[in-house]
Amino acid sequence: MTATPRSRRLRTLAAALVTTAALSLTACQTGAADATGVVDSTQPPVPAAEAAQEAPATGEEATQVAGRKSPAKTTSCTAEGTKVTVTEAPRPINHLLIKATNTSDTTCHLYYAPYLRFDQAQSAVPFIEESKPQAVVTLAPGESGYAGVLTSTPDGSHPYDATSLTLYYAARSGQGSTGAPSHPALPSDSVRIDSSNAVTYWQTSAADALMW
Repeated sequence: MTATPRSRRLRTLAAALVTTAALSLTACQTGAADATGVVDSTQPPVPAAEAAQEAPATGEEATQVAGRKSPAKTTSCTAEGTKVTVTEAPRPINHLLIKATNTSDTTCHLYYAPYLRFDQAQSAVPFIEESKPQAVVTLAPGESGYAGVLTSTPDGSHPYDATSLTLYYAARSGQGSTGAPSHPALPSDSVRIDSSNAVTYWQTSAADALMW
């Protein structure tokens, strides 16, 4: 049967209505849903990557994050967290051994060398540069660091008998000291000091501290 012009117009109109309905349904499905579950086609959908970032962590992921250990805290050693003792070394002669023990519950660093002042000296005892170690001495709680002190030599000048010692810890920057000073007792009533007086950098062992 040959379609009449009227029937062709009706078929064309019906096809247009079906296409329009299909497009409207697709647009609604790509929208964002509100709290009631109704899709609002005026809001763009959330990309999958963003949705994954916004999703709360699962129980396993939360456990993994909680189980991660934060880096151990470290600080500069100070008089407040250390105990300092000074003993006379049996050899070499005319040497003192300084021992600094970490009495705190935090790992600390012994930077450079101790700043020493015998009695009321105007300047600190010079460092023995040849004794500089390859790495900073680090003390875990209970560990000790050492420094050797040359007190005098036969060639030294301006000798005198010192009766007290003040020790300052060097700052990390190398500029000045950090914290309050320590006042360790000398091994005897007095120690002979002269112009050759010098101190090593901090060392990890007493043997290393007494090599100079």
